[in-house]
This record gives sequence, C-alpha cells and structure tokens, in this order.
Amino acid sequence: MKAGAIQAVIGTAVLGAVVLAPPAEAAGTGAQTVAASCTAGLFRGTVSVTYQLAGPTEYHPSIATIGGGPYIGDSATFVLDVAYADAGTTTSVYRGTYTGTAGTKLSVRLPDDVKVPQDAPSYASVAFDGGESPCTAKAEIR
Repeated sequence: MKAGAIQAVIGTAVLGAVVLAPPAEAAGTGAQTVAASCTAGLFRGTVSVTYQLAGPTEYHPSIATIGGGPYIGDSATFVLDVAYADAGTTTSVYRGTYTGTAGTKLSVRLPDDVKVPQDAPSYASVAFDGGESPCTAKAEIR
C-alpha cells in the first residue's frame, strides 16, 4: 500500500462512523487497492478492495478483504456492497452478507462479472453490525 493510502486509513480511524477513503492513483493497467475504516466505540472495521481495468470503460473489483474487532458480538454481520452512482441513482453490482466474531478477517473473491464504470463514482463498502456499535467503512474505486 502506498504511503498516502496508509495515511488516509490512519486519518479516517478518528473521524467516526462513516468514512470515505480517497481514490487510488490510476497508474497503468495494473491492480490498484483502496482501503477504508470505521470506528464505533472500541470497535474498528476495515475494508480494502483490489481492482483493475476491465476494458476501456470499466473496472473489475476482484478481491475485498474485511476485518473487524476487537469485538462486534456473537451474531456479527458484515454486509459487503459494491456499487456505483450515476445520475442520482445508486446501482449495486454485488452484495454479500457474512458473519463473524472477534478478530474476524476474511477475503472475498468477487465474480468476474462484477464491474463498475470508470466514469461514475464507485465504491466498496462494508456495514458492520454487532448491535450497540454499528459502523460503515466505504472505499472509493477510482
């Protein structure tokens, strides 16, 4: 991860429940990774998404890594959503619900047909809900 992205993740940890990470640098055709985090009380949730070009007009988010802790309850729910906004409408292209407990970290390989347009604001977000301290981490794909 590049120094700017690390600073963005560290800086977002103190801002509160919903945090938007800055866009990744669009360099060449290689894979890019963006990350974001959220905090609620002692809980901290993180999401990172790796994506690459998928033709001349789209990106393919290929892997999302989700982490949470120190504790979000025995029935903790992580909801991963990959979406884009265009003309005031948000379109979800992937949505998955996962469960975990203290210290859960998982990687999700997204299907090849999950794509977002390069010319519309796109993001991967994870809503963490363990009861008393929900929060959402949202990383912009650019």
